[in-house]
Amino acid sequence: MTPPDRWPPGHHCGVAISVDLDGESVDLGRAPRANLWGRFSHGRYGLRVGVYRLLEIFREHAIPATFFVPAWDAEQSPGLVEAILAAGHEIAAHGYVHEDHSRLEEAERDTLERAHRTLLKLTGRAPAGWRAPGGRLSPRTLGYLTDLGYRYDSSFRDDDLPHELECGGGPRILEIPQFPFLTDTLFYEVFRPPADVRRMWLEELEAIYDEGLLYSLKLHPRGDTGSGRALRAAVVEDVCRAVRRRPGTWIATHADIAAWWRSSGEAANRG
Repeated sequence: MTPPDRWPPGHHCGVAISVDLDGESVDLGRAPRANLWGRFSHGRYGLRVGVYRLLEIFREHAIPATFFVPAWDAEQSPGLVEAILAAGHEIAAHGYVHEDHSRLEEAERDTLERAHRTLLKLTGRAPAGWRAPGGRLSPRTLGYLTDLGYRYDSSFRDDDLPHELECGGGPRILEIPQFPFLTDTLFYEVFRPPADVRRMWLEELEAIYDEGLLYSLKLHPRGDTGSGRALRAAVVEDVCRAVRRRPGTWIATHADIAAWWRSSGEAANRG
């Protein structure tokens, strides 16, 4: 049985759909900027085509999503940032140029601050959440995030529900976990057909819905390992349609989920 206060009244399952806007910042780790063409242009496809295809799906099905955006990509595409905000979605932080935060050492705090300032300038609001590029953090990352005022992180894979994490003796931060099998890159990096992805994601939805947990779907708009191309985007649309058909699902941004769990006291119970 789902605890009655786990989700807002009238709901017994949470749904959080996010997009890691990994554009050319990812490709900069593979080639100089002057060479971001040919095999290194999949990130550009995501920013020019793929993300708009996902935005249209979210609009059609009234899905509020969270976009985790590398600040460098945001600087290169300010019009896209405006389009995401105008559609009512959340923009959260995702590194500056998709750095490996486990290796930044002394530069990590400055990198986090630079990305934070950039998103604040471009969006007019401080990002509430952060996701580690590539899922890699250092032992100091969470403490730096709380120093900057972040209210949640979404990098861990250690639970079915949000919970609080220790931050080196400082204020705790809320963790909104993710799950590899609800991430498109896990399948498309090894060339699994979209039909397999559709089946897996719908089966996961059914199981998570039955137990009243959090369905956390993580997408990418890229043209290589993401969901931005037409056939793969159709899978996303099928999942959004299935989510909308299930009564009692609470579809919310990560920031809204974090606010609810903190206000309900459920986060402290699971910390």
